[in-house]
Amino acid sequence: MENFNPSGINHITIRVNDIKKAENFYGEILGFELQRKMGKSMAVYNVGDEDTLVLVEAETSYDPTSRDFRVDHFGFFLDNAEQVDEIAEYFREQEVTILSGPANRKNGRFVFVSDPDGNMLEFFYEEE
Repeated sequence: MENFNPSGINHITIRVNDIKKAENFYGEILGFELQRKMGKSMAVYNVGDEDTLVLVEAETSYDPTSRDFRVDHFGFFLDNAEQVDEIAEYFREQEVTILSGPANRKNGRFVFVSDPDGNMLEFFYEEE
């Protein structure tokens, strides 16, 4: 896969310690539109026309001394499911660490990889 050039960043996922407080901040204070809830610990907000911010409650939220604040991952949207497999193969050839996938999900396909510093990136296709 040569000259990978995404059309933009589709979403950024951040870990929060209290999902209710985070939903109040992003939804009420900042006024982002809630797109959907995913269980009790995830919320997806629309930002602009095509981008989203995903909130995920940290597993360590029960520990008040924990500060698990960090960007969880960011995702790049691909044009079709085949590209997910193509980019996964490219990553293997380049000895990039594949963390999960490629695998199917409800409406598409994904692969998660790690950059050299351990930041997680998702490359995915999702039917609209």
